[in-house]
Amino acid sequence: MERIPDLERRRLLQTAAGALVVGAAGCADTEDGDSHPQLEELDMDALRETVAEQSEAPDGSVTLGVGFADEQLPMTSELYEPNPDAEIGDTEQYDTQALEDVDLVADPVEELPTLDTDEITLYALDLAPGETRTMSLVVRGDEDVAFDAHQPEGEPYDIDSGLVLNCYCIDEVWNAPAEGTWVRVIEVGLEEDLDDPESGAMVYGVFDGEE
Repeated sequence: MERIPDLERRRLLQTAAGALVVGAAGCADTEDGDSHPQLEELDMDALRETVAEQSEAPDGSVTLGVGFADEQLPMTSELYEPNPDAEIGDTEQYDTQALEDVDLVADPVEELPTLDTDEITLYALDLAPGETRTMSLVVRGDEDVAFDAHQPEGEPYDIDSGLVLNCYCIDEVWNAPAEGTWVRVIEVGLEEDLDDPESGAMVYGVFDGEE
């Protein structure tokens, strides 16, 4: 297995202290004229209700469902437990789709739990206010694909209120190799000073990076 250098990799607006990026800082907004058919068809309030109904979060925590609107591209986006030695923002390409050979993913390989929804796959993160979760975002496909992500749509939380992102949607075009794997270590969480925390959903819009 060969690791392919990702010339596009960069760390997201980290300070010397490694502080998290809170809210919208560093996230690429959806510009006027941009449209995302899959995102536009999603009922975010219904997804929020689905997450709440299926939540198994312990007392003091809520469930955040995290999804990726990427059905228009020849790729899949999945979340896995990260290698504990990996750092947030680490980004690599690999010439294999066997995740046991991908060193930014934990060994043994463990995909994050998903929720039962007909609209889109949502990964379940149980979070207390002020808590964050680190994970490996894994993209695989049968052909070369260039893609970028815009700030997520969310209910009841979004990048202006409630979400903490350290991040994927940073106005960067990424490249996943054919029959290979692209991985980025990201972090998602909730702000500490939430009033009446409740379960919610957020979905990244993933766009064709060549358009």
